[in-house]
This record gives sequence, C-alpha cells and structure tokens, in this order.
Amino acid sequence: MTRTLGVLAALVLLLYPLIVYFAGNWLEPRLVGVILAGGYGVRLLSKAQNGKARLAALSAIVLLLVVLWLWNDERMLKLWPAFINVLMVSYFSYTLFCPPTLPARMASREFNDGLPPVVELYTRRVTQLWIVFFIVNGALAAYTALYASREVWAFYNGLLAYVLIGLLFALEYLYRNLFFKKKHGL
Repeated sequence: MTRTLGVLAALVLLLYPLIVYFAGNWLEPRLVGVILAGGYGVRLLSKAQNGKARLAALSAIVLLLVVLWLWNDERMLKLWPAFINVLMVSYFSYTLFCPPTLPARMASREFNDGLPPVVELYTRRVTQLWIVFFIVNGALAAYTALYASREVWAFYNGLLAYVLIGLLFALEYLYRNLFFKKKHGL
C-alpha cells in the first residue's frame, strides 16, 4: 500500500504542470494547492526515515498549505518549478563545498580504490554544469510563472524543461562514455 501511494505521489509530482494547467480551469488555486501539497506530503512522509524527519516533513506541508490557502494565487502554484530549481542549485552548490558531489558519488560506484584525480575534477565540472543549467532553467520557470500565459508556462515546465534535462543528461552521458573515458583510459 505504501509503495502504491509513493508511486501515485511521484506521478502527481511529475504531472504537476499539467495538473495546475487543467485543474486551474475548474478549481480555485488554493484547492489545487491542497491536492498537490497532499501529493508532496505523501511522498515526503513515505521517504522520511525517522520521527524527526516525519515531523519536519509534516511541518513543511502544513506551512505550505497555510500559505497556499491564504494567498489563493495561481502564481504561487506556478512558481513551484522555479523553487525546485533553487533547491537543486542549493544542493549541487553545497556538494561542491562539502564533497562528494552527486556525480562523484555516482562515479565512485565504478572505482573501488577511490576516484582518480581526473575523474574527481570531471565530476566537479559536471556539477558546475548542472548548477548553471538549474539557474537558467529556474529563471525561465520563474519568468513563465510571472509573465507568461498558463499555456506557455505549462508547455515550458510540463514538457520543454523535462526534455532539456533529459538532453543534458544524455549529452553528458555520451560525452563521458565516448570521449572522456577513452581519452583518459578509464
């Protein structure tokens, strides 16, 4: 049952822009916010490992619900993708100063004796690339939330942003496997 709820919550999160776009035609923003915050809440609570984490997740959900209910503004819902990008920039930046970076952790699975210096440097550069990407993506998400129509916002945040993330991931993967590993004999 918990797994099913987790999958449904993940699906709600993935379809967030489409839900905001279509539900906004029939429901007030505060009601759409309650539905979406519920999805996030189920996801957060299912991932929480202990009582303190559950309490923090529940507190964040309640705070989000209160803010959404009081403001009742669709822009609050539309700014969520920009906020997610801010979180991603923050996390990736944090790992630059408090390693290992996420790419370094992923790369360490391939190296039993620690990362070679060239790979360590490469993973730092990849992390920096993702930071720049999330800054630009977040700026575009914020711009579409504040100044574009609901259709443009949904198109960018519900399709184009996902395509761009996938494209960057695929290009980095191709570069790493076709050029970087051969160049450095890895």
